[in-house]
Formats: sequence, C-alpha cells, structure tokens
Amino acid sequence: MEPDELDEVYRIEAESFDQPYPRWYLDLLYGLSGGEYFLVSQGSEGRITGYIIGIPLSSGACHIASIAVEKRCRRRGVGTALLQSLVEVCSSRGYSSFVLEVEAGNYPAQSLYARSSFKPVMIVPDYYGEGRHAVVMALLGERPCCLDG
Repeated sequence: MEPDELDEVYRIEAESFDQPYPRWYLDLLYGLSGGEYFLVSQGSEGRITGYIIGIPLSSGACHIASIAVEKRCRRRGVGTALLQSLVEVCSSRGYSSFVLEVEAGNYPAQSLYARSSFKPVMIVPDYYGEGRHAVVMALLGERPCCLDG
C-alpha cells in the first residue's frame, strides 16, 4: 500500500460502512501501521478492490483496525486473502496474536474470521453506536488452519 492509494481505500471504506472512518483517520492508521501492515488487493485492471489495516502492539499482538472489500468483489476470497496475508506478514515479524472488533450482526464477517481460527472473546456494548454491539474476536498465539501448508 502506498500513501497515494488512500483515496481509493477511502472509496471502499465509504462504500462498505454506514459510519466510515474519515479520510484523515485512514492517513493516521497508515502512519500507525508503519505502512507495512496496511495491505491492499488489486483487481486485474489494477484497481484496488480491498484493504486491511494492522496496527502492531508492543505486546506481540496486532490489532486489525479495519478490513473491507468493494461490493462487486465480495464473496470471491478477497477478504480471506487479505486476512491471511496480514497474518503472514505479522507472523514473520514476530507477532503471534491478533485481535479485531466486528459488529454483532455482521455474520458474513464473523464467519470469515472464524474460518481463519479467530474466536469470539467478548462483547462490547454500544461500540458502534446505541444498540450496535461489537464482538471482539482473537487469534491467540497460533497459526490459522488455512495457513498451515
């Protein structure tokens, strides 16, 4: 991911979430990720089709701050590839645990994370606004099943 691609990332962010991160916040996350944990996927025409942002923490864990895939590319393995790529990059640099938040009603995303061995660990009430709870999911000190080979 390069800083000049943040406008395309923001396009996907705005398309994907009813309360998207502001464009300036994506700049901030890019800085916090050191650039190397902010990954994008590209379609055959070179257009960005998805992104994932990892924020390394001092505890040997990585917080997955956001992941999104443009609507026309969903359910085609793009999200899985992004998640696996971030886990591989982080693991190669010594990070062994991963944590993320997902809206309680977002079953497709929860299923994606569960297929990569993430487990729900707690609920955060009203995280996304009144009545919109987050499920915190974590992958603790292990490689996801889909990366074993």
